[in-house]
Amino acid sequence: MAQGELFENVVGFSSNIASGKAEKTVNARYKSGEACALQAGFTLAEMTVVAAIVLVVGSLSIPPLSRTIDISRLKGATQALASAYQDTRIRATQDDTSYELLVSAPGIQPAQVCIDLDGNGVCGAGEPVTTFPAKVVVSNVGVPVPLDVTQLNYPVVNTENSTMHTQQDKFTPGLAWNARGLPCQRDSAASPCSAAGWVQHLQLQRSNGDILYGAVTVSPTGRVKTWIFIPSGNGNGRWF
Repeated sequence: MAQGELFENVVGFSSNIASGKAEKTVNARYKSGEACALQAGFTLAEMTVVAAIVLVVGSLSIPPLSRTIDISRLKGATQALASAYQDTRIRATQDDTSYELLVSAPGIQPAQVCIDLDGNGVCGAGEPVTTFPAKVVVSNVGVPVPLDVTQLNYPVVNTENSTMHTQQDKFTPGLAWNARGLPCQRDSAASPCSAAGWVQHLQLQRSNGDILYGAVTVSPTGRVKTWIFIPSGNGNGRWF
């Protein structure tokens, strides 16, 4: 074989080797890029499945979360009423007199309570007022399992059966506190404000139609306590 042919064969063989290596390199880089692309994102089907899972989980968690928020709002309202009772008590002992905490009439929204400092049976300008959230009703009417002597071990009066009269002999149902710091009721302007147990229920109307119940009780000795009603599956429930 001539030297020229031998040289051409060697060059051709080298070119084939180089071409093969280049092709393998290109293929390797393409596969590597394809793998990176697969690792870098999600397909439309995968994203759709994830979105569906998120929606299902969210729909399951919204009702319990909403109820928890409403219970917290009701607890806040019972605490506000308890604080108003305590404020009335402190003022009565400091001023050596009796003061009544008046409750706004049914149907008035938002519901309010005020300390009747001048004893005229009306919430006037300058008298301390506590306002409740719009969905909270201060009423004992319609409570399925009202707190009474059975649970409390002492008889109680409430707004609906109160016989309270102001010192001006105006009938104003509500809880008063006397100068000794005791919850009391006065049957007439001439009678003393005598110690009595008390209960006031609160109701919160939820957006789904359910009603949550809370309460504030005051023992004849002046102990103030807040309650929340937890319903049970049999239609009853318990106060806690």
